[in-house]
Amino acid sequence: MAESRNPTNLDGSSSVSALGLRWAALRGMLASPLIEADEQRSLREELLRELQSIEHDFATLPARNPVEIGAKIDVVKTALRNGAVEGPAWLADLLDSVQADLRAGVPRFSGHRPERPPVNLTRTFQPRPEPVPASAAEPEQPAA
Repeated sequence: MAESRNPTNLDGSSSVSALGLRWAALRGMLASPLIEADEQRSLREELLRELQSIEHDFATLPARNPVEIGAKIDVVKTALRNGAVEGPAWLADLLDSVQADLRAGVPRFSGHRPERPPVNLTRTFQPRPEPVPASAAEPEQPAA
């Protein structure tokens, strides 16, 4: 692992979304039963240090939209539930309530977009004529 203080700055961009993806990946790695093995202890400790660093970095970046605000709240709730941060048990419930309020106040946050008419589908299409069988296509000629 890189010893960089903030690995998301390596490419020049740092955002709550980038940190959130890194945080989720580290949480997934730490949840693996393979990382619990004694021979992986040093790797586990390094991952934990990096996870804590990322969790602290969330406080330094502004959220750009309601989804990123929700991601920051998720980080705090996870830290509270896992005992990484000391605090009253009701804090997680309060954060759940804040997220619900945020979703209710901002329709885009819930993933639903306001209904708007499709601009590019306003023209009408004429139905295609049914193919006429060959026998009906040619009028019958009277026999001579």
